[in-house]
Amino acid sequence: MIREESFIKAWENRRLVGGAIKAAGVRRDYQDYADLFQDGVLIYAGMIEESQGQNIDKLAFKKILWHTLDELRKIQRREEKNQEIDNAQDFSRLEVDWDSLVVLKDEVKKLNKIERLLFFEHLLAQREISRLVERAGCSRRTLQRVKKDLLLKLRKSL
Repeated sequence: MIREESFIKAWENRRLVGGAIKAAGVRRDYQDYADLFQDGVLIYAGMIEESQGQNIDKLAFKKILWHTLDELRKIQRREEKNQEIDNAQDFSRLEVDWDSLVVLKDEVKKLNKIERLLFFEHLLAQREISRLVERAGCSRRTLQRVKKDLLLKLRKSL
């Protein structure tokens, strides 16, 4: 449990917390800035509590920086996942008729190797993208971008 004195000391040195968050590339007008700042102050207060009088500013700066970067990655993953769900729902709402199937068959012939892998293995066979990384020979993030572009391309053609 963090004592009040440690919290007050961390609050008085909030420039360190703000600097660490700024070093992570977060501006003050970012929607989650206040949450990240509050987490940083709590981390710093916890470190003051554990340090027992030692100077821990550099270590606290790095710890707050890494925590902020981890939180930003979590937020990004969550938003990508939500975007995937929205894209999948939009794609599934389309009415499929025979003309669309013929168009889709022609579009599949035009796809490159990675797009075909995503179309057949991920979209149709429901395999996770992280399992397709090795076969595709590129990063998960690249596959996410290719999937997004593929869905847009298919939506335009249908």
